[in-house]
Formats: sequence, structure tokens, C-alpha cells
Amino acid sequence: MTQLPYAVAFLDCGYNRYSIAALTGAVEVDERLQDAALYFPKIRHGKQAPPRKYRVLYEEVVALAQQHEKLVVACSFTTANFVDMRRIVAGLRDVFGQAGISNALFVAGGPHASGDPEGTLRAGFDAVVVGEGEITFPDLLVRYFHGQSFADMPGLGLIESGGAYRFTGRPALVDLGAFPPFAMRHRRFSPIEISRGCPNGCRYCQTPFFMGGVMRHRSLDCILDYTERAKRINLKVLRFISPNSFAYGSADGHSVNLLALETLLRSVSEIYGKPNVFVGSFPSEVRPEHVSPETLGLIRRFCANENLVIGAQSGSEHVLERIHRGHSVAEIINAAELTIAAGFVAHVDFMFGLPGETEQDRKETLNLMTRLVAMGAKIHGHAFMPLVGTPFAAEAPGEVDSETRLFMDNMQGKHQAHGRWRQQERLAKTTAELLASDSR
Repeated sequence: MTQLPYAVAFLDCGYNRYSIAALTGAVEVDERLQDAALYFPKIRHGKQAPPRKYRVLYEEVVALAQQHEKLVVACSFTTANFVDMRRIVAGLRDVFGQAGISNALFVAGGPHASGDPEGTLRAGFDAVVVGEGEITFPDLLVRYFHGQSFADMPGLGLIESGGAYRFTGRPALVDLGAFPPFAMRHRRFSPIEISRGCPNGCRYCQTPFFMGGVMRHRSLDCILDYTERAKRINLKVLRFISPNSFAYGSADGHSVNLLALETLLRSVSEIYGKPNVFVGSFPSEVRPEHVSPETLGLIRRFCANENLVIGAQSGSEHVLERIHRGHSVAEIINAAELTIAAGFVAHVDFMFGLPGETEQDRKETLNLMTRLVAMGAKIHGHAFMPLVGTPFAAEAPGEVDSETRLFMDNMQGKHQAHGRWRQQERLAKTTAELLASDSR
């Protein structure tokens, strides 16, 4: 087989598999990039200290650079993954320098890189795809591989020759229906992203600031096309990604379009079979004010869900208002009651250590969680992490108070709560310290 001249190495850390699937899908259908080979080196999270635990990764990427005329090393990551990605890129650059390799371009994307493109560039990247990548990333590949300048194309963050940061301008919004939701040829699969963007503007969340404040929906024709393709290759289950699954087809993202939602669920269920369709459960969620007998009835009729993930975040009206959630405590309670009455398990998300929380706010959250557990709900706990590009980026990382720790430990022991809040609390502190040192 003839060796293709160009290559892209998507660094796969596990957490970024959905974004890799979408980007791979966009690249593999682009006729301009049929001369590029795509690879997916895995980042293995062993217990060895860097750089030893990344040795296999370094060797694999070096080999790719030596086999191809040009290589793009592509990294998509969140703030939670920034510490690891920074170490990996620094190590790769060292190894490349020792091996005399100069034919590689390091490109970053995803929520963290988009929220802090300059900081990401100064961490060792050559270019940052700011925002959505389905248009910008393939355009960048075409220009780089064929020796053309990409300094004037929109959607990039770059460091100019004099050392100044420059953003090249916003590209057009992506039409989700114009791109595949995953990569059939390279078998990189993910849940189908049915909607993108969020109008609610929660102050801790990167979604509205990364993907835009207007909710856009993948066309039904595109969803059904890829549902049928997934069925033909015997993917076992069909799941969806959305900031709010019950808002599919909504004109404003705040309301529910029951007809559009029913048409979607009925159609995919007819193709895939009800036992294999999941909506509103992990990795997606629903907003509490959109939980109703009607929306729950659609899930019961067309989906196999045993549970529903409901975003609550706090039991304090003061905190809900401060973080711009756009719903009340009463709506959280009502959503859980309706969900349980309909025969589902309500998994209710809470975030601990949110900015501005008082002791009274924490007590109100504990009281609500206690009430929900008594009703039969399960608590999914998270620790607040300040995310770049959000209004809360400069806030201190969340610290989980002793009473909340005791409650969560007790509930987890009874299988009534879950979540990686302890790890998130530690990681938030480590990441905040690193970002603070970079800014000095």
C-alpha cells in the first residue's frame, strides 16, 4: 500500500473521544483531505510519573512524523485535562527536538483552548481552533499540508512572529446537519449530537460561551441517516448528546417543541427498536422546567431509559439566581416527583462549592438533597471548577464543606449518590494553581 504523504494524530485521552469522533467525521468526508492518514494514539493514564508514563505515546507519534511528509498533532481538551496535555506537548516537543523532527504542527481545540487560546498557545501549541472545529480544522489541514498560509483564515488563535497574540476572526456557525456526527470509515463513534449551543448562560458552564447562546439542531434527515448507518453496522445502542435533550427542535431553546421531539423519538425508535434507544440519560441531561408528563410520556413510549439526568446544581434560590440557572428549587422538586412517578430513577446533578455560597445556601442544598433521596432520587455530585472563558473563570475552585462530605459519603455507601466530586475538587485546585502561575 502506498504511504499517504500527510497525517493527523488525534491524541486520545478517553475524555475527548466524542470530539475526536466528530472531527474525524468531518475530515474523512472532506474530498480535499483524501491524501491524509488519520491516527489515534492513546494517552495511557498510568501511575508512573511523566515523562515515563507517556513513553509509548511519544514513540508512536515520533514514528508517524518520520513516516509522513507532514504531521498535525491534534489535541482537544477541557480545562480538567489541560495539565496533562501541557505536559504531553512539552514532552513531545523535547523528543522531536532530540530526533531532529521539524515537520509537525501542534493544533489545540476544545473548550479550554477556545476559552484561553493565548494561554494554550504559550503552553506549546502552534495554532488554536477557537470554537467549533468542523469547518476550521479541515481548512487548516488543507492549507498546512499544501504549503499555504493559514494566517488569514477565520477561527484561529495564533502567536505572530513578534510574540503578540492574534485572533483571526469568527468563522460561520456550523450547520450540524452538514457534517456527520461520528466517523464511519475510521469507526470512531459517539452519541449523536442533536443540538448545540445553549441560551441559558449558566455562569460556570463553557457551553454557551464555547458553542454559542443560540441553540441549533441537527436536521432530522441527518439524524435518521446516521441512525440507519449505525444500525447497519450493528452498533448496540443509540444515545444522544444535547445541553438539554427535551429542547430538540425548540426555536428558542427555552421552550419544548413536543411535535419535533416526538417525531425524532418515534423515528429513531422505528429504526433502532425501543430497547436500544436512550434519551436524557448519560451523557446528556434535561432541564427541570422541561420535565412534564408529556415529555416523560415520550421517553416511556419510545426509549429504553431506566433513569433521567436532571440538572439542578443547587438547592438555594439565591445560588440558582447568581449562577444564572433560570429555574427554581420548586421546579427541581417537581421534576424529580414527576420522573419518579413515571417509573424512572431521577439522577439529580448538584455542584458543590459554587462561588458566593453561604452556610445557609449549603444547608438549603443539603436539605433539598435529603428530600430528593427520601423521594427515591439519586444524587450526582460535582465540585465546582473555574473554567476559562466563563464568567466564573477567575473564581476560586470549589471546596466541599464537611457536612456535604459526610452526606455524600453516607449516601454513596447506600448507593443513593455517586460522582467524582473528590477527584474534581483536587483537580480544580491543581489546575487553578497552574493557570495562576502562568498569568504571573
